[in-house]
Amino acid sequence: MFLHSIRPYLLALASALLLAACGGTTTPSTPAPPVGGLSAVAGDSQVTVSWKETPGVEYWIFAAPNNLNLSLSNWLATTGSTYRLKVTSPFVVSGLINGTPYSFLMTGRINSGPGGEATPTVVATPRLAGTEWASSGTLSTGTPTGLTYGSYTDTASNTVQYTYLAVGNGGKMFRAADLNTWTAITPVVSANLNAAEYGFAKFIAVGAEGNILYSTDTKTWTQSAKISTQNLNAVAASSSLAVAVGDNGTIVTSKDAIIWTVAASVPVSTNLYGVSYTSAGTWAAVGAGGTILTSGDGLTWTAQNSGTQANLKAVGSIATVTANLSSNQFIAVGANGTILSSPDAISWTAQSANTSANFNAISSTNQFLAVGSGGTAVTSMDGITWKSQASQSTANLTNLLRAQNMYIAVNNTGGIIYSK
Repeated sequence: MFLHSIRPYLLALASALLLAACGGTTTPSTPAPPVGGLSAVAGDSQVTVSWKETPGVEYWIFAAPNNLNLSLSNWLATTGSTYRLKVTSPFVVSGLINGTPYSFLMTGRINSGPGGEATPTVVATPRLAGTEWASSGTLSTGTPTGLTYGSYTDTASNTVQYTYLAVGNGGKMFRAADLNTWTAITPVVSANLNAAEYGFAKFIAVGAEGNILYSTDTKTWTQSAKISTQNLNAVAASSSLAVAVGDNGTIVTSKDAIIWTVAASVPVSTNLYGVSYTSAGTWAAVGAGGTILTSGDGLTWTAQNSGTQANLKAVGSIATVTANLSSNQFIAVGANGTILSSPDAISWTAQSANTSANFNAISSTNQFLAVGSGGTAVTSMDGITWKSQASQSTANLTNLLRAQNMYIAVNNTGGIIYSK
């Protein structure tokens, strides 16, 4: 949840809020600060602020970057100062800059009265995830497991709800508001579901025998008309197109996740295992025997020379801007520790992470993170220099999702690990 940035037109209001927050000594209408003060735990692009709540008290958070001595008296004058009203513990402050220290303090009030004394200031510095891992719940999806995260509007309460979706062996499907408690969804098909994605305000699942399912809320599902009997192994979505890839060079696309079309031109007949819409606005698909395909529209594809015969399982990219010039780094990963990098998705160069593990999945947000067999997890900022991370797992990590500013990896027995 983002804290609202203070803009010039809010300064008058902010001044009034600050004066109210500073009002008087502690009286029955100006509650004392939370017992024990605040705690702040840094995450990736976010900080989780926690405190002991008192019933009937409203809590306000004041925050700012790069001011280790933040107080109510200097908060408003601090560049980048932010605030949030009527928060509850724990409160996640997201949208922060990794490597920048942020200070937090809090006041309380009763019945929207004057603010009480402020807590002592606490400081936390957001940092990249992927270095510290912990175990969570276990899925009963079998192998493979597809995983995604999205939102829907609950019609009963007219509120936006967020949920994870996991799909897998024998058409199994599960949903969860958090990683620890999963609820089974009545299966729609008995075929394996290999991958899941969220796009067009829909949850999408693809799998064996060309099966494609979609749902607006993960509860009620519809099966799309089959246009292929080939196994579909991966799916990705941009804002305007979804692309699923599968065995024997199968590629199908959709503009709404409901009606699907077979790609017009695919120059290979090898099995395809991974697909991504990249930061350069280019589609990339990878597969058996070092196959790499690229496309500008998802319909017409071009084969690229990868320089390897290893099976490639996943592909992604990160865009960077330096001196107003944008550049991209594409990464493909696969069997026997294979990592390939490219500035244009056309010319590819082999890189090393000093491992022979089979890589199965990659995430490309803020940094590259690849996971694979034996609990292998490696990270890189540039796609060239890679660092091994201790995932606390020795299982075969088969899938990877970036959601809620954290990484979630699933192994071949349904075990979940996460890093935030």
